[in-house]
Amino acid sequence: MEIIVLSITPYKEKDGIVESLSKDGLITFLAKGIFDPKNKNAAINNIMVKADIELSEGKQKYPVLKTASILDTPLKSNSNLCYLSGLMYIAEITKALLQEDEKVEMYEFLSKSLNGLKKDEKGLFVILAYTAKVLKTSGYEFDVNHCVFCGKKENIVTFSFNEGGFVCGNCFKEDMERDLNKNQMLLLRAAFNTNDPENVDFPYEKEDALVVLNKFYEFIIDSFGVRLKSFALIK
Repeated sequence: MEIIVLSITPYKEKDGIVESLSKDGLITFLAKGIFDPKNKNAAINNIMVKADIELSEGKQKYPVLKTASILDTPLKSNSNLCYLSGLMYIAEITKALLQEDEKVEMYEFLSKSLNGLKKDEKGLFVILAYTAKVLKTSGYEFDVNHCVFCGKKENIVTFSFNEGGFVCGNCFKEDMERDLNKNQMLLLRAAFNTNDPENVDFPYEKEDALVVLNKFYEFIIDSFGVRLKSFALIK
């Protein structure tokens, strides 16, 4: 069974309860000795590790890890803060914002996002694209290809989370938010439209990406009531 590790919770001495995502759903299992560096299970003691595992029934509440073969590890010898914080952020929003059945839909996109995140120059875009995908999967379908009111593609002047997408000059009202510039709106649209965060090639400035990510986070706080510990680490 192919899985991606989402979180590891200490259990008893050196054992851990692993929550992971597979193509078939959320898989939680007991990994004995996972916190012992010399144990064979220690290899999966990192979030976002992809592994092929075999489980067996145990006496505990959860099935027990029998074997694990690492398919891909996100950790790099030269891992920087942006990359590591991106891993933590992706893991956290997957757990915090999605229901179990929604997480199943994210498996392929998550796998591609982890590959894309390894390319440092694309890191922030991958984080934006993954956030957009999580929002869409959880039911927030924003209109980023034309005006949410009249359907026109011309003269787009703002993106409004409250209104549900892009707004053109003719439909814009004074009380609507207007705090993203043209480049930031194009970046936001690209993040919502991409289906392949691993290979997409969209030019952007770091400052613009951080502005858009902050807008996403404000929406997450307002709509989900969730504050993400990993968000403060992303620079």
